[in-house]
Amino acid sequence: MKTMQKNATVAYRHQSRRHALKLMTAIACGAFGAFTFHAAYAQSTSSSIMGKAPADSTITVHSDNGITRKGAPNDKGRYSLHSLLPGTYLVSLEKNGKTVAQVLGVPLFASRSSEVDFVCDNDQCTGSLAR
Repeated sequence: MKTMQKNATVAYRHQSRRHALKLMTAIACGAFGAFTFHAAYAQSTSSSIMGKAPADSTITVHSDNGITRKGAPNDKGRYSLHSLLPGTYLVSLEKNGKTVAQVLGVPLFASRSSEVDFVCDNDQCTGSLAR
């Protein structure tokens, strides 16, 4: 009789270990799946506006959903505004606090960039959306 009890106890321990292993595997898979989902989601919504502009200017973007962001070109005349939500934007070139050129209707799509270039000849500035 003692042998049967011992065998039953050993079998119960093995069964408990299998259940614990299955539970830990399910928790690990769930945690990894949630991490992967959030990382992919964060990458899919990032957009940017970049281009050329005079080095002594400021670039301002206004979105149709209320976002406003400013940036300045580097010494080579390149600017880039990252982490923008998809939508339609108004991109403005400002010099000495005044808006001197604008480009309306700049589209931003998830994981894509739009390029808006500004050129100034004397006091006349123009902007264009690169296609």
